[in-house]
Amino acid sequence: MSTRRLLLPVLLLTVGFSLGCNSFVQNPGHYDLDYTEIFLDDCGLLPPKDPPSLWDGSLLITGQVVRMDFELLEMQLVGRFLASGEKFAVDGSVANAEVPINGQTCLLDQVSVHLEGDTVCATQFRGVLRVRYEARRPDSCVCEVRARFNAVQDGLRCE
Repeated sequence: MSTRRLLLPVLLLTVGFSLGCNSFVQNPGHYDLDYTEIFLDDCGLLPPKDPPSLWDGSLLITGQVVRMDFELLEMQLVGRFLASGEKFAVDGSVANAEVPINGQTCLLDQVSVHLEGDTVCATQFRGVLRVRYEARRPDSCVCEVRARFNAVQDGLRCE
């Protein structure tokens, strides 16, 4: 058997393993998200500052692809790390969701979420979150939440 034929499987395995390896600092796993600043809450979704809790999420990182199982409507957000390797963005949406908004039940055409995260350390990231509730009617069901947040894994802050 030629040397070339023997080296080809080794080369393919090496390339395959390197593509699947996570070279980013951020740990995968469950994170508790707490808001640090509310820019907008038309929906009345966020609780008062004590506790400042948002929805939790679980990160799965494969190469540059980032997935988050997000607590709000059991949504899955998908995105990727940006060029710097410390920032990532994920998006997701759900159609035909029935949710309470400001004391009334609304059937929404779509709920969309956009989350941008910036790695602080392996167990913490911070960023901004936007949740949009979209409905044809009534107008009182159309709203948006925008907030700055901090996410911590297992209570292990970097500071």
